[in-house]
Amino acid sequence: MPKFSLTLGLSLYGIGLVVLTLLDVFSASPLINPNGFGYRLTDTFRETSLNNRVSFALAFHLIPGESLPRLTGRIRQSFTPNRNVHAISYGHSSVVPEGWVYLRLENSSNTSKEVVLSMPQHRCSRATLFLERNNRLDSIATLLNDTPLADRFFLSYRHAFPLTLVPGQPVGVLLRTNAYVGFHEFDLKLSSRRVFLEDTLGDIVREWLVMIFCLIIGIISLIIGFTTPSQLMSTFGFMMVMITLQVAFFYGYLGPLPYPKWTSFSSITIGTNIKLLLDSAVQLFVYQAIKPAIREIRWYKPVMRTLIGIWLACILLHMLPPQFYPLFNVPVNRIMTSASLINLIWIGYFSLVAYRRAGIVYIGLFFLMLIGDVVVKQLSELIQGNQLLLLKYPAQHPLLLIAMLTYLIASQFRRELVTKQRLQKQVSTTQQNMDTLRREEIERIGRDLHDQVGNTLASALGYITGKQTDSDKPRELIRHAITELRFLSHNLVKDDARPLTEKVDTLVNRFNDFSPVQFVFQDYTEKKANCLPQLQQQSVYSILQELLTNTVRHSGASVAYVQFFCDEQTIDISVEDDGVGFDLATAQNTGIGLQNMYKRAELAQINLRFDPVTSGTSVFLGIPRDVYATNIHD
Repeated sequence: MPKFSLTLGLSLYGIGLVVLTLLDVFSASPLINPNGFGYRLTDTFRETSLNNRVSFALAFHLIPGESLPRLTGRIRQSFTPNRNVHAISYGHSSVVPEGWVYLRLENSSNTSKEVVLSMPQHRCSRATLFLERNNRLDSIATLLNDTPLADRFFLSYRHAFPLTLVPGQPVGVLLRTNAYVGFHEFDLKLSSRRVFLEDTLGDIVREWLVMIFCLIIGIISLIIGFTTPSQLMSTFGFMMVMITLQVAFFYGYLGPLPYPKWTSFSSITIGTNIKLLLDSAVQLFVYQAIKPAIREIRWYKPVMRTLIGIWLACILLHMLPPQFYPLFNVPVNRIMTSASLINLIWIGYFSLVAYRRAGIVYIGLFFLMLIGDVVVKQLSELIQGNQLLLLKYPAQHPLLLIAMLTYLIASQFRRELVTKQRLQKQVSTTQQNMDTLRREEIERIGRDLHDQVGNTLASALGYITGKQTDSDKPRELIRHAITELRFLSHNLVKDDARPLTEKVDTLVNRFNDFSPVQFVFQDYTEKKANCLPQLQQQSVYSILQELLTNTVRHSGASVAYVQFFCDEQTIDISVEDDGVGFDLATAQNTGIGLQNMYKRAELAQINLRFDPVTSGTSVFLGIPRDVYATNIHD
């Protein structure tokens, strides 16, 4: 995906957010029903939201045998109108596990109305309906999350209660709800029976479409991730499977499943565990998605592993028997709620880091799409003076968001696959070129053994066996042959398994053992040069071998310095001596060793530069930071 101006993108997003917020505020229905509470049905009634037409109480209790007028009086004293258009919200279930709602319904038409009072079960674990009739309060029914479909009034996992409203007879409705995990809130709706059945059929189709879509994407991603292999696709597939389970729980399909009685896993707690697994999957996926941008953030992985460890420990707590559940219910639910906030802040911050450091855009784009709808509604609630709750609203268009994320991940995976194939081809070509250089080096060593060492020893032998023997000349020739053999032996020693700085230090010490030139090695990188990939480390080492050999053979220097430096852009290596220099143009045309050094530098993406003058020679090697930073071990 091409880069874009982050400032422009955020500006456009901010403007759109403000516009949507204002539209949401001005298009909202009145905060409080002018009549106080309740709803009057007409002949054309189809459905309506009752959220801002009810009164609610956080603490209330029924008194057995209490008269209806006295009960109604207590309700008027202790209940307050609900101002929230979108939901009836009590707060966190650990603080308010039980809530009460009261409203009056009146059928102003001339015929009886069959209606349905309904709410989602996601954040309401239990609902009990009471009706005022015949001057008393009757309990109609109680629905729980794990109530089987066969025992419900409709083939729907929503908490739905059928009512028959007689013309001209107002009826009071009292609703008691309980929540045991997460936030305690729900959206209360009144529908005609026909409309409710039509909506239920549409909801079932949409719900199964979302679940099947997520599951298929998850399974395909896992297969691709394991066969490629690609950790990005594997973690994405795992996250999509967790999203499938989370959606299934949200719609109520996991409630009636059997759970082991000897553990704390139940239709209520399964949502908590799936949410914690999903948060862990999100962390693993985000790490794989933005890994190129966080390789130098040393605290990232320890913090991520600590968070995942805490969440998994909370899941393991549910293996304890049910009698222990009240002991860890509140802290586990607090951790689950905090996990959502942590993940939002985490993704928001590191998506910005990924864009600034590595140009990774798709995580930030999806993050903006994911939270945009929530932010709009939360801002509108703030403007209207309503209570703000984290992630009160689920995604309005889950299929669109999932399809967009899948497209972005598939595009990124395709780019990574193409890049991997290209790198594999480059590695193969580089290996072939390195093998060619190795063969040429072996051939050169053979020629040196024959032409230099062999001829030198033959000359020494001639002096020794001659009639007029010069005792100093054979000794000088033998010393020269020994020096040549040491040069050749050093070129054969590669020390591939050792870090670069250790190999260079050993190399310098070896040359100091016999060379008239005093070599000094200084590492100012704090061993960061050891983070270079093996190809570059070996190339640097081979180039330095050749440079030190040439310094001893041709420079006439008394001292030479080998120094390593680094900054935020490059690792720099310099070799400087105080010798007589050389003619660079002539050496480039005739010197095989110089040509090999240039070839090695080109293959390893090293910038090699010679600066010979009459007062000495300076050689510089530079490795760009973006080359070596991506090779630091995780």
